[in-house]
Amino acid sequence: MPRFSFGAWVEDAVDWLQSNLTWIFDAIKTVLGGMYDGVDAVLGGGAPLLMAGIFAVVAFWLRGIVPAVLTFAGFALIDSLALWDEAMATLSLVVVAAVITIVIAVPLGIWAARNSKVSAALRPVLDVMQTMPAFVYLIPGVMFFGVGVTPGVIATIVFAMPPGVRMTELGIRQVDGELVEAAEAFGTTPKHTLTRVQLPLALPTIMAGINQVIMLALSMVVIGGMAGAGGLGEKVYAAITQLQVGLAAESGIAVVILAMYLDRMTGALNERVSPLGRRAAAKAAAGARRLKFAHYKPGTAVAMTGVVVLALVAGGLNIAGSSDDSKGSQAAAGDIGKGQKINMGYIPWDEGIASTFLWKEILEQRGFSPDITQLDAGPLYSGVARGDIDFQTDAWLPTTHKDYWDKYSDQLEDYGSWYGPTSLELTVP
Repeated sequence: MPRFSFGAWVEDAVDWLQSNLTWIFDAIKTVLGGMYDGVDAVLGGGAPLLMAGIFAVVAFWLRGIVPAVLTFAGFALIDSLALWDEAMATLSLVVVAAVITIVIAVPLGIWAARNSKVSAALRPVLDVMQTMPAFVYLIPGVMFFGVGVTPGVIATIVFAMPPGVRMTELGIRQVDGELVEAAEAFGTTPKHTLTRVQLPLALPTIMAGINQVIMLALSMVVIGGMAGAGGLGEKVYAAITQLQVGLAAESGIAVVILAMYLDRMTGALNERVSPLGRRAAAKAAAGARRLKFAHYKPGTAVAMTGVVVLALVAGGLNIAGSSDDSKGSQAAAGDIGKGQKINMGYIPWDEGIASTFLWKEILEQRGFSPDITQLDAGPLYSGVARGDIDFQTDAWLPTTHKDYWDKYSDQLEDYGSWYGPTSLELTVP
C-alpha cells in the first residue's frame, strides 16, 4: 500500500490558524477567563465553613436534613485536608463548562428532535466527540489557547457535549405523538407545543442528560490539570507523576465529594422543576408517615433567606480580611515586587521541583506573588513561548529538550545554565 500521511497538512493548518486568527483565540480566552474568575471569586471568596453552610442549605432545600448534614461534613473534610481552594477552583471550572455546554447542547437537541436531517448530521459528529480519547482534546486547546484555564474549559465543553444533545433529543422524541397532535388540533402554535407540551414532559430525560454533562465535566476538569487548568486536577496530576500516594488519596476523596454532591443535587433538582418529578415527590412525602422531620424540606423562600444570610456574613468577613491585607501590603510597600504576580512552570523532575520552589521562596521574600504550575515539557515550553508562563528553571539542553527549543527558540530567552557540566548516561544494575 502507498504511504498516505496528512500530518503535515494538519500542522500547516494549525500554523495558519495561529498566525491569522490569534485575535479570535485571544477573545475567547478573555471571555472564558473572565467567567471563570467571576465564579471562582464567588465560590472561593468566602470563609470555607460558611461556604460549606451555603452548600448544606442548598442540599437541605433539595433533599432534606440528612443530606444537608452529610454535605457540610464532606466540605468540612475538604477544608481540613487543606484542599479548599483547589476544590473551589475545580467547582468553578465545572460550573463554567457545564453552563456553556448546556446552553449549546439543549437547543441542538431540540433542533435535532424536530429535524431528521439535523439529527443525521449531528450523529457522527457526536460519535467522534464521545469516542475520542479525552487527552486528545487538550492538544488543540494548548496549541490555540496556551496553558491555563481556557484549554481545560474548551476540552471539557467538547467532551461533555454529546450526552446533553442526545438526551434532549431522546426526551422530546419520546413524548407521545398523540399529545402533540391533540395540542396542534386545538390550534397550539409549534412554539407553544414545544414549550408547553414537549419540554415539560421531556424534562426528566433532559435533566438526566444535564446530570451526565456535569459528571463528564468534572471528570474532564481533572484531566485538564495536565494543561495547567489548576484545581484538584493539578493535585492529582502532581500526585501521579511524583508517586505521592497520600496526596493522591486526599485529592481523590475531594473529587469524590464534589462528584457526589453535584450528582445528588442535580438529580434532586428534577423534582423541583419537572411536573412529573414534583408529582413523584408528593407521593413519596405522603407515604412517609414516620420520621417526617427527616424528610422535611424547607420552602424556596426559607432556603434563599439562609443562603443570603450566610453569603452576606461570608462577604463581610472577606471584606474585613481584604482590608487587613491592604494594611499589611501598605506596611510592606518597600518590597521590590510589591505583590506583582509571576507565573512559574516546572516539570516534575526532582531538580526541577527543587529549583522552582527555591525560586518561589526567594521571590516571595522579595515581595512578589509567584504562582506555580506543574506541566509536561511540551505544554511548558508552549506556555513560556506564549507568555502564559513567565519562566522555568529546568531546560535540559542541548539534547533532551532540543525539539522544543528548535520549535520555540525565537520566542524564548536562554539565561544560561545553573548546573553543569552534566551528561546523560544509561546505568545497568
